[in-house]
Amino acid sequence: MNRLTQKLAVRTLHNGSVATKGPTGRDLFNRMNSCICDNDPTGAWHNYQQLLYMRSTEQPHTNRTLFAQTPRPRDLPHSARPYIHDAHSRILRVLRIDTIHGYSRAHLDQLAQWAAQYVREAAADSHVLQASDVNSLLHVFAVQRNGTAADHVWQYATLTGVVTDVTNYNAYINACLRAQNYGRAFEVVREMRERGVQPSTWTQAYLIRLYGETGDLESARREFARACRNSPWAGVTAGADTVRTKYWQDKTDDRGVYGLGIGTFNEMLGVLGRNGLMREMRELFIRITGLPIKAINGELHGRIRSTGLRPNAHTFHELIHWHATYWDMDTAVNIVRLMSKCGVHPVPKTLKLLVTPQTAERDVETCAQIAILLREEYGVAVSQSVVRVIETAREKAEEMEEQIRSAEAQKPTFLQTLSDLTGLSSLSGSNAQPKDS
Repeated sequence: MNRLTQKLAVRTLHNGSVATKGPTGRDLFNRMNSCICDNDPTGAWHNYQQLLYMRSTEQPHTNRTLFAQTPRPRDLPHSARPYIHDAHSRILRVLRIDTIHGYSRAHLDQLAQWAAQYVREAAADSHVLQASDVNSLLHVFAVQRNGTAADHVWQYATLTGVVTDVTNYNAYINACLRAQNYGRAFEVVREMRERGVQPSTWTQAYLIRLYGETGDLESARREFARACRNSPWAGVTAGADTVRTKYWQDKTDDRGVYGLGIGTFNEMLGVLGRNGLMREMRELFIRITGLPIKAINGELHGRIRSTGLRPNAHTFHELIHWHATYWDMDTAVNIVRLMSKCGVHPVPKTLKLLVTPQTAERDVETCAQIAILLREEYGVAVSQSVVRVIETAREKAEEMEEQIRSAEAQKPTFLQTLSDLTGLSSLSGSNAQPKDS
């Protein structure tokens, strides 16, 4: 082997160690960025792990001079150390659940595992998170309903001196709500009050949901009236000026919270539906959106325009979900029609809210007809999960019908046996001799 081949085969480091030829730290970092741009989270994470492994195996180079003994890994062009902190910042782009369409439980578990490993690696490198990074991690653990991991992220952000704002508090409250850690959610709200953090409309929305989850319907109504204090709907804001909430009173200036947001409105609809107040739920929807009362009954045709707060897909899904839960399927289907007339197209999630294991077991034929209706009229794709729900419910219905037929077939035999036993008992009673006194 000549000298040129040896130079191409190996690279000799300044400290005397020898590394075989392969991708450099810059190569791995560029590959990771390319995968992120191509929306390839698996490839991006693979290159990120390789970059971490290269960093852990290489020895830091020391400038052996009289005046400097500090490590200078940037002097090594193949080193991974100069790219570690940038890699920590950019890999968070793939740790976002909203970039995955139609994710399953396996996708979610994999994403949460990556997020947990990221927190460990970032802490080991003393990497300082940004406020947006904290929100991304909290959102992943919120969807996974992992309250313990969300607490660890919040503690790490606090210890590293991240300047948290109202968006971080909202993301943490949402994670606590998803994990059903209601006590911790109340503590975070109190911490906001003590720090003087200005609440937003999403803070009010999460507080309404928190009241609803803990069964405090009156407090949820008061908070909703307070959110409507500056809104143009006088019917909702009647008496709202007298509302005093214990979390914001004399602690923060809430004049910056203007009007009623769609998130606050959707959360209040969910609280009413959770308490079974379907009539009040429909009345509130009509009043806030400004739609005519006949619209929700399917009596209007053509395009309908809202004169109040414009509903979104989440608004209609709240209505559909709770009407289907309480088996008011006719109203739920009318809401789907109203949803389309308002310019919000039904999606596969809409069908999943209508066809659930509970509704299919109650009337599988009605659920099958609803699935056909949404597919033919609105082009909604019927997912495999909906098909499995209908097939499972139909199998249970057929099994139940078979048991009923078997019981009816055995009914004459059972009655004949009962008649024979009754006849024998009467005959034995007539033949019995009276005892002597």
